[in-house]
Amino acid sequence: MAKKFFQCLSLLMILSLAIFGTAAAKPKAELTNIKAYNISDEILRVEISFDGNLKSEEVSAQKMGSLLSISMQNTTPGRISRISGTKIETEKLVEKVTVKEIKANMTKIRISFAGALNEDAYKISVQPANRSENKSARVVIDILKSEIQSKNSRSKNPVHEEENFKPTDKVIVIDPGHGGSDTGAVGPHGVKEKDVALAVALKTEKILKAQGMKVVMTRRTDIDVASPNASNSVELQARVDKAPPQADIFISIHCNAFTNPNSHGMETYYHGANSGGQRLATILNEELAKYGKLFNRGVKAANFYVIKRANCPASLIEIGFITNPDEEEMLADDHYQNILAGAISNAVQRFFMD
Repeated sequence: MAKKFFQCLSLLMILSLAIFGTAAAKPKAELTNIKAYNISDEILRVEISFDGNLKSEEVSAQKMGSLLSISMQNTTPGRISRISGTKIETEKLVEKVTVKEIKANMTKIRISFAGALNEDAYKISVQPANRSENKSARVVIDILKSEIQSKNSRSKNPVHEEENFKPTDKVIVIDPGHGGSDTGAVGPHGVKEKDVALAVALKTEKILKAQGMKVVMTRRTDIDVASPNASNSVELQARVDKAPPQADIFISIHCNAFTNPNSHGMETYYHGANSGGQRLATILNEELAKYGKLFNRGVKAANFYVIKRANCPASLIEIGFITNPDEEEMLADDHYQNILAGAISNAVQRFFMD
């Protein structure tokens, strides 16, 4: 009898733990609204309102160029899944806001600003509801306006100004990776490597030409350089052959890709037998790290065809992971492409001046 009593008691305890444990579990926070407004002439505030519980440690932010990505654990997009209720009163400082539930109970909000954010540009906090001010609980991001670079500052030409530098005799070959029948890598939202590489290459060409350099493009449109049915080696050799004998630099522009969507950052490559390639790759790496602000994966030696066969200092650059959703969005952004083009142009000038 006693044995049966304790068995029943144990069962009741298990059931009680299950019931009350579930009831005591912290509910998920549901996002209810986003708005951005000026709280002063110096500070732009973004508020993300929510119902439920959300701790400060469950909110993190990552700054990449003009994009601020905010990850919130233990949340659901709720009523703002389609950005309903977004209010922008920011003198066009905020260009776009997107909200996505990237996995169960994890929401990511991406805010695209009108210019790149400098270091220490923002402060983020989680604030409780304030009934006297008629405010619900919210995530608050305060951004110093002075720390948002305008599109007309560094994006056009973030280079060192040197009056004595005379680039008119320099010939730069820019190779936008892939093209035509070869899309290259494709991001989770459909952005194609061939399109990003061409966009950045054309912007780089424009800057270098404005500085007086001669620029040779291996392609200027979405085409195969050799032919759609050519082998990989024939296609790559056709790109190398575009470089004239007097070419001074060869730069091949690509986007990285990997099966893990969390892989991130930029890197630059050289071939050990290519004279001047390592120095070029190092300078490109430094400028891309300085202005692109992505994680720096370093300068590496590789056996890529175009940098192995080029007859001048050559480097292949991976400007970001197109398979990473955050970096895919950045790489497709016109302003960020301008920043990358300016960084590449800056590296070209440094290569001849240093």
